[in-house]
Amino acid sequence: FDPCCGEGTAASLIGNALNCETWGVELSYRRAELAVQVLDKAYQGPMESTYVSPESIPLMFLNPPYETDTVEHKGRLEVVFLKRYTTAITRGGLLVYIIPQRILSNEDLAHHLASYYENVTIGKYKDSAYGQVIILATRRQLRVSPTKEAVNQIQNWTDQEIPVLASAKELGYFLLPAPKKWGSKPVEFVRTDWQDTEIIDATLISGAMNTRDWTDLFSPMQDEKKKMVPAMPLKKGHVAMLMASGMMGVMRLKDSSGEPLLVKGRVVKAQDTTEVKNDDGSISQIIKDRFVTTVSVIKSNQLKVIEDVNGLTEFMKEQGDQIAQFVLNKYQPLYNFDPTPEESRILDSLGKYRKPIPGQKPGLLPTQRHAAIALSRVVKKVGPGNVQGEMGCGVRLEAVRMKVCRRL
Repeated sequence: FDPCCGEGTAASLIGNALNCETWGVELSYRRAELAVQVLDKAYQGPMESTYVSPESIPLMFLNPPYETDTVEHKGRLEVVFLKRYTTAITRGGLLVYIIPQRILSNEDLAHHLASYYENVTIGKYKDSAYGQVIILATRRQLRVSPTKEAVNQIQNWTDQEIPVLASAKELGYFLLPAPKKWGSKPVEFVRTDWQDTEIIDATLISGAMNTRDWTDLFSPMQDEKKKMVPAMPLKKGHVAMLMASGMMGVMRLKDSSGEPLLVKGRVVKAQDTTEVKNDDGSISQIIKDRFVTTVSVIKSNQLKVIEDVNGLTEFMKEQGDQIAQFVLNKYQPLYNFDPTPEESRILDSLGKYRKPIPGQKPGLLPTQRHAAIALSRVVKKVGPGNVQGEMGCGVRLEAVRMKVCRRL
């Protein structure tokens, strides 16, 4: 197994010499295309995109990238790759590890080698562009806690003259047979992510575009059974929030000249950054999120995005009546100030003996009557309901509501 197989040259040479199956991973698209042709199984992608069963590799050929991870700050990649794939090697399996000699000074690397490997030998090529050394070692049966001397011995190789590799006069390492299973599970070398073509195929069959959430983004609440039904007619604030949130979908309107318009509202997040000088003279940045309402308007010859207050105000002045009518048609309320005779009769009987407000007759105020009827219709239709009481609803509306709901 070669986790950084390049074009697959090294792994294929070893595979042909030992008559064994070869696996590889390569990040570069171009090199991976060539590796697929010479290895038994190779994947293009980062090492995180593949899975190898633990203790399944008798021979690991590891020539990792010679650099520091500056994205996730994991440190030297020579160490990252070694740690990730140590568990994939069988106990007693062989590691062939090619790294720059100077990296042997890394204490984390030296400690890992001394903990997990034994029978360690080191050599180098006669001419090496990067000053590489080749470490051969077998994985221990059990991990050990290495002594400081064992770790220092590996680190000291950084400054020592490493012998040049030569043909061995006798066998130094014996390769174990590849296991078929790890525990009760078959040994696997598989991808854990998805290829672009696989994502496209899966999306077409059962992707997000086929879900209710996705279709509602374009035609909200298509299913009449799930359609949002307000208790009472929506007010200007409700209309503005609906349009800004995108719940109204794409509105088909007309401008002052009769030309058709497509209108879509949404809220986007913006960030404001300010710099603050600290007591020690350093500068800190304070980032605050804010939400901006935007309206996209499409005519036959242009697309316009309105996101400033003045522009939105002018747009609402011009199109407010059409938008209100659109909302009224789309979101028919349960109660549109049209009480039935029975509802009026019941409400007329409530609060008759309550001390009236100066200038008012005994009984419920008009606002309270409307709120009580609307809530009773909500309860009859869906079961639960709540009231966000405006001024004028009265503090006793809670008791009135319960009476009306019971009687209606």
